[in-house]
Amino acid sequence: MIKIRLIGYHFHNCPDFYVNRPNGSGDYLLLYLRSPTEIMTDNKCIRVPKNTFILYQKNKPQIYRHIQSGSSDDYFINDWIHFDFDEYDNFFEKLEIPFNTPITLSTPKVITDMIADLFIEYFNEGDQHEHIMSSKAEALFHKFSDLYRTTLNAGSAFDKYFDEFSKLRQHLYNYEYVPSGAKEIADKLGLSTSYFQHTYKKIFGVSVHQDIIKARIEHAARLLQGSNDSISEIAAICGYENLEHFSRQFKKIKGMSPQQFRK
Repeated sequence: MIKIRLIGYHFHNCPDFYVNRPNGSGDYLLLYLRSPTEIMTDNKCIRVPKNTFILYQKNKPQIYRHIQSGSSDDYFINDWIHFDFDEYDNFFEKLEIPFNTPITLSTPKVITDMIADLFIEYFNEGDQHEHIMSSKAEALFHKFSDLYRTTLNAGSAFDKYFDEFSKLRQHLYNYEYVPSGAKEIADKLGLSTSYFQHTYKKIFGVSVHQDIIKARIEHAARLLQGSNDSISEIAAICGYENLEHFSRQFKKIKGMSPQQFRK
C-alpha cells in the first residue's frame, strides 16, 4: 500500500525558495515544477523549465531552488507528494519510471488533475480513506508510466505537433469535428495521410481511426442516455449506414449492446 505523508497542489512559495536535503526527506517525493528551477542531480546543477516532473528516490538528495525572474510576484509554484510504501517491491522499476531525473510528459495536466484529486481526498476521512488514497496514488503512477512511454516514443513529433494534434483530438471526442477519415484530417493540416497517421499514433499510442470510431461510439452513448431517438436513428446520426455494424462496434467498445446500454 502507498502511504501519502504530505501533499501540496499548486502551492505558492516565496520567490527565493530553496530546498537543501542532502539525505532526502526520509520518504519518496514526486515533484511537479510549475516554475523554472535549478536542481542538483549527479553532483551537477542543471536548469529545468517549468512543467517538469522529478521523482526523488527515498534517502537520496533533494536539492533544488527557484530561478528568479526579478518580478515582485515571481512565486515558486509547485505540486508535491511525499509518500512511502508498506513494502517496496520495485514498484517504479516495474513501471520504468526513472528516479532523480527531470521528466517532461506529453500531457502533464492529466497527472496534475490526478494530484488535485488526491489532494482533496487527503483531507477527507472514512474507514476506506487510506485504501482510497493508495488506489488513487497507484493509478496516478501507472498513468504517469504510460504518458512517459508515449512521450519517449513520440520523439521530435511531440514538440512539433503535440499542441495541434491535442486540440484536434479534443474536438473529435467532444464531437465538434466529425471527419470522414484520416485523409480528410491530413488534407486539412497540409500533411500526407501516411505521415499524419504515423505521427498521430506515435504521440497518442492509438491510431486516428481508433479515435474516430471511439468518438462516434461515445457520442452514441450520450444520445442513448439523453435522447428518445431510436437506435437506428442514433446509428445514422453517428455516421453508420449499417445498424448491425454499429451495434458490433458499440459492443466492442462498451462491452454491451446499444439496447443493453440504454436499459
